[in-house]
Amino acid sequence: MTKTEKIKLTFKAWPIITAIVVAACFFTTQIGFLLNCDLSSQQNIQIVKAVLPRAFSSWSCFLQAAQLVLSILLILPAVEEVVFRWFLWKLPQPKRIYVQAVISAALFSAAHYIVQPFPDNAFVALFLFGIAQCWIYSKTNSLSCCILNHSLFNLTNLLLVFIVPENI
Repeated sequence: MTKTEKIKLTFKAWPIITAIVVAACFFTTQIGFLLNCDLSSQQNIQIVKAVLPRAFSSWSCFLQAAQLVLSILLILPAVEEVVFRWFLWKLPQPKRIYVQAVISAALFSAAHYIVQPFPDNAFVALFLFGIAQCWIYSKTNSLSCCILNHSLFNLTNLLLVFIVPENI
């Protein structure tokens, strides 16, 4: 597969993966509501909603917002993909590719709860995203494609935070 084909696959997969993951998050919230479980939104959404609207109110707020966006769109996707796809994918035996994908996705999902309470409405969705990222990596054998997809996914979610009403 050429580099162009890998990038095309990533751009084709990104909206499908994003739709599946966002739907999983929505359905998890609805099931939690039906079962009378309190599944809150992730705390990082509240941080984004607090910081970004103030971005142009002062220079320090602009720098804080720029740092947040840079982290969400570049730094975190790169670090998470190196850890959860490259490191966890390359070390184990390739014969156990499905086991590796489940372990990588489970650890990826669990890692998002180190600094925030568990459970919330995104645990299953993040697990599915981890599986999808493993699929992209297995198809392209390219960490840069995983980072690109992760960045696009985060960008989409960043936009959705401000577009979708909270009570949905």
